[in-house]
Amino acid sequence: MEEKIRMEDAFTESDVKMYSRGDTITGTVVQINDSEILVDIGYKSEGILPVGELSPFRKEGKVEEGEEIEVLVTYIDEEKGTVYASEKQAEYEKRIDSLEEAYKEGQVIEGEITNEVKNAGYHVNLDGIRAFLPGSHLGSDLPSAIDELKGIRVPFKILELSRRDKNLVVSHKQYLKDEEKKKRMALFESLEKGQVIEGTIRSVVDFGLFIDIGGFEGLVHRSEIAWKDLPVPPSQYKPKDKVKVMVIDFDKEKGKVSLSIKRLRPNPWDGISERYPAGTMVKGKVVSVTDFGAFVELEEDVEGLVHISELSWGYPENPKDVVHEGDEIEVVVLSCDEETHRISLSLRRTQRDPWEDGEAKYPVGQRIVGTVTKITDFGAFVKLEDGVEGLVHVSELDWGHIAHPRDVLKPGETVEVKVLSVDTQERRISLSIRELKDNPWRKFVQNYAIDQVIEGEITEIKDFGAFMKITDDVDGLIHVSEISDQRIATPKDVLTVGDKVQAKIIGINEDKKQVRLTMRNLFGPPEVPAAREAREPRKPRSRKRPKERIDSAFLDGGGHESLSMRDLLSDAVIEDENTTE
Repeated sequence: MEEKIRMEDAFTESDVKMYSRGDTITGTVVQINDSEILVDIGYKSEGILPVGELSPFRKEGKVEEGEEIEVLVTYIDEEKGTVYASEKQAEYEKRIDSLEEAYKEGQVIEGEITNEVKNAGYHVNLDGIRAFLPGSHLGSDLPSAIDELKGIRVPFKILELSRRDKNLVVSHKQYLKDEEKKKRMALFESLEKGQVIEGTIRSVVDFGLFIDIGGFEGLVHRSEIAWKDLPVPPSQYKPKDKVKVMVIDFDKEKGKVSLSIKRLRPNPWDGISERYPAGTMVKGKVVSVTDFGAFVELEEDVEGLVHISELSWGYPENPKDVVHEGDEIEVVVLSCDEETHRISLSLRRTQRDPWEDGEAKYPVGQRIVGTVTKITDFGAFVKLEDGVEGLVHVSELDWGHIAHPRDVLKPGETVEVKVLSVDTQERRISLSIRELKDNPWRKFVQNYAIDQVIEGEITEIKDFGAFMKITDDVDGLIHVSEISDQRIATPKDVLTVGDKVQAKIIGINEDKKQVRLTMRNLFGPPEVPAAREAREPRKPRSRKRPKERIDSAFLDGGGHESLSMRDLLSDAVIEDENTTE
């Protein structure tokens, strides 16, 4: 009998299920009270499930007797034979298994943002398991305010997962990046060169347009916007505008797509020289005005340049004085280069050339009134009519010596001039102002003679000598060799402008209107007359030059030194010239 009891006891013990901590068991609720729930798990005693260990997903946290429930063994008291269990942890283990699988496979999971972690990120509920979302991984498509985020179901990718540390980090930004990559791969698989796509302008930059062509941005470089050169994209292109583009190239590895707008229509420069041969008169619209001319649009993306020299027969300083943007004008084609995409145009050649009958309009000797347009070192330009200007050389400004044309004329001044010569082929007219005045040389020759000592004021000093004012209209030159009996390096060693000095006339060239003076030997014996000097033999000198050459090099027609003065005049020659018998 005793043996039988032991066998029954053995049978009972073996029939009772054995569990370990961490096991997940399905049991039946047998009793419920305020603090705990008893669950039949097939053990020798019911498992104890504290109310706080119920699953957070139960509606209102309710459980009923007879209900089947899945729990996880959290602790076993061997002495008392008591098993403690948790539905919440069973739910966690079940959910964490699926999340681990998603992490390994790189799958997308969903969760709900519940609250904000200040200056760090957000807490996310992944169907009962809490995860952390760093603020930098929120993603550009979501608002950052927690009030706007709550209640939104958001897709994530798992960045980190540790069961032991219960560390779970997720990212919505990574999800967006992966989705974009998928779209890009799908897009590149569908792309073909020459394919036409409708896209949306995402941004406009100096070098082109970025176009969204289905979740990916391609670039329309500014050179592919129009068939003409563009420094920047035209203002007509704005973000969010729809635009049709053509795929011209793409690189799957680098993730780049090159697009074109201009290739949706034929190249207007093909056959351009046949449409616009040289000499053709066409109408166009001024689209831009620069310092060097105006660009005229002949047809879409085809522009020609009217250089400033071809805007008018006149001499405009600024093209805007002739044309303005938006003007409709008629021009003549000068040349058309299909290869370089350049067309040269002329506006002035649509007008009458004012030089055609220049000789008839401006006969030699005619007196005419004009306007000074420009002052230079060598003279002044005078406008006679639009496109016709003549030059008053500095020597023709006055009978006297003029240091610089600006001393007597100013731009914009109205003057009367006399026509000296006309060359229509070279488009040149020589003018004179002094020819309209009495010739002071006639009076000078009557009142002054060789060897006459005179007094005057030094008006200008050069390296080769000094100019002295004899009358209001006549100046004389004192060569550096004639200033002092002593050898001097420069006239400035002895003279300054404004000095009153005495000098003797030693030469008068009436044809060239030149007077030579000396400050040496003012009251000594006179110089040998030129005629007598020619008869008297002289000792040859190595630096002697013919007197005619020296006279011709002495002064130019306007009382100025010639360019070869310094080479032709030397102290030895001048000294020889002044030597008396």
